[in-house]
Amino acid sequence: MPNAGTTAVIQQARARNRLLLTEVEAKALLGSAGVAVAPAKLAQTREEAAALAREIGFPVVLKICSPDVVHKSDTGGVKLNLRSVEEVQTAFDAITTSIREAEPSAVIDGVSVQPMAKPGVEVIVGLTTDPQFGQTLMFGLGGVAVEVLKDVAFRLAPLTQSDASSMIREIRSLPLLTGHRSQPAVDLAALERLLLQVSALAIAHPEIKELDLNPVFAYPDSCVAVDARIALHAEGVTIAPRPLSPTTRAQLERAFNPKAVAVIGDKRANNYMWLRGQSTFTGKVYSVQIDERELPNIAALGVPNYPSLAAIPDEIDYVMTAVPRQIAPRIAKDCADKQVGGVMFFTSGFSETDEEGKRLEQALVEIARSANMALLGPNCMGIYHPRIGLRNYTELPAGEAGSVGFIGQSGTHTITFGLAAPHHGVKISKAVSFGNAAVIDASDYLDYLASDEETRIIGMYLEGVREGRRFFSLLREVTKKKPVVIWKGGNSEPGQRAISSHTGSLAVPAAVWNAMVQQAGAISVETFDELLDVIKLLLFAKRTSSVGMGLIAMTGGPSVVITDAFARAGLRVPLLTEASYQELASFFNVIGGSFRNPLDSAGTVGMGQSSQNLGRLLSILDRDANVDAIAMDTGAGLVAGQWQAHPETLTKLLDMLSQFAEQSVKPFVVILQPFSREAELLAVREQFHARGIATFATHDRAARALRLATDYHRFHTDA
Repeated sequence: MPNAGTTAVIQQARARNRLLLTEVEAKALLGSAGVAVAPAKLAQTREEAAALAREIGFPVVLKICSPDVVHKSDTGGVKLNLRSVEEVQTAFDAITTSIREAEPSAVIDGVSVQPMAKPGVEVIVGLTTDPQFGQTLMFGLGGVAVEVLKDVAFRLAPLTQSDASSMIREIRSLPLLTGHRSQPAVDLAALERLLLQVSALAIAHPEIKELDLNPVFAYPDSCVAVDARIALHAEGVTIAPRPLSPTTRAQLERAFNPKAVAVIGDKRANNYMWLRGQSTFTGKVYSVQIDERELPNIAALGVPNYPSLAAIPDEIDYVMTAVPRQIAPRIAKDCADKQVGGVMFFTSGFSETDEEGKRLEQALVEIARSANMALLGPNCMGIYHPRIGLRNYTELPAGEAGSVGFIGQSGTHTITFGLAAPHHGVKISKAVSFGNAAVIDASDYLDYLASDEETRIIGMYLEGVREGRRFFSLLREVTKKKPVVIWKGGNSEPGQRAISSHTGSLAVPAAVWNAMVQQAGAISVETFDELLDVIKLLLFAKRTSSVGMGLIAMTGGPSVVITDAFARAGLRVPLLTEASYQELASFFNVIGGSFRNPLDSAGTVGMGQSSQNLGRLLSILDRDANVDAIAMDTGAGLVAGQWQAHPETLTKLLDMLSQFAEQSVKPFVVILQPFSREAELLAVREQFHARGIATFATHDRAARALRLATDYHRFHTDA
């Protein structure tokens, strides 16, 4: 809640038609909010400056006080370490003269006089208003270093204690704060309090647009803001996250679980993709097509065709359209008149292209909203629901229920996920490609899948969101119940340019986006493979929030590089307990092998063919208190031929490993590195997945997936 002191400062500035507070005003506001600042008092004459300096006590600092001067030091507006009345008066004259010469039109309120703070470690605390996500706090190394090193961390307001702590510990320069050489550690708790105070101030006063405390001097027992800058919004800003309305939820439910669907405008040029895609659909399928040249082929597909949507003698829940953009609004109006639940527009050429496209898209929006109709896209592939055979691509599998939901802004990525996931044992509950998100955005689909009982894990490919604050608030709640794995496109500058031409989304600075995902407790991935890897691991492996790895490899070289990979991912490869070493020494073949961790075990387990000894190794790691998770490199590239020639050996291995994975409380993953045996190992991989064992093609992919999943579980365990 705002207090009288902070409100009065803001009202005074607005009364003077100013959006930039002077340093004196900014520090008065901060002081009223409980923030420790170097106090500043305003002097309008050289005599007042001298009197204030005597009152404060030497040495002092003088700074120009003007709403029109932003970079005070660059214009001669700052004088430091003044130790006498004469020095203060001379500095006053020099500052005012310098500003009048450098900024002739600047309004000069006077000069601030403040004590010369003792040196400390310089940090910065900032606040900015992101167009998508609203008030965003920043922490980093301060002074001039902030512009050079850019060693900063971001979080959205309001901060929790955990947010403030993680911001400080995230920067690369943390050793400068925790004690370096002869320099003592600073008071991290005081910095956390400062971040929380600024966060509370931002929430109490949404009219604050920007705030910079730079530098803040951090000391072993406290911290103090030496300089302060605050800018206000021209108008009040309100960002109120809205929930998914009951009406929209009901319409999405109809669209995702239709009893009858209609396809409008499918044709031979598209190879009747949409109609053929519904050959597996368990409900009723209708076609709407007026081109007589297309009718015989549609009839041959066994789909009844009608000249209009209105002519279909059935209630339609979901419509798929592939029509030119010029007639899209007319089709939307027909859907509204038919009272369909949802309509998908495959058609592109809307807001992502030109002004005419924007006009046509706005027409679709107005029709859909006036009818309370779920409009998917445009420029999308729509819904995929495997269990009921509703498909948005003809080669997608159908007929089997799954537990992984997918939300994609790209049709290609959504379909590719649907095609690739089953080969990794990942079965899809529901998926949607939503394109331009003119009406229904990522937040709506996330909200829907969050309450979907079939969906246990949610994957996303996003290029942007329309209601950033709503997305953040929702994501933070959903991840407490279901893991959400997000692949963000457009994190590079060229990528940000590309997304505007793909889906018309607004670019979000990568640092802000990544901080938002982390703060919400979701999992951020960088590639399609990583997305699939993490989801697979979450689906198959037991959970852990600790990072001690027990590693098994078949030969010496792989035992070295598997260790490097897991260490590189930030996971520990510890020594085992003494009890484990004693047990290993009783049977382990150390000729050509070793058992320190990793276990270089080919001579002991016969390249994985000796299930008895392999079972003993796994049991030892399972019982070892230093081990939190277990990874095994099977040497698949070397033994694939044996598995192919003697499949019973693979079956025996699978029996033993699947039994171990089921009984152990620790995550267990397998690396099937194919090298030259890619084709043979495709079927082998699927056998592992059918037994509930997560496999990975490389050590690095396994390590990265396990690290991301472990971070997710730790975040929510600590929370």
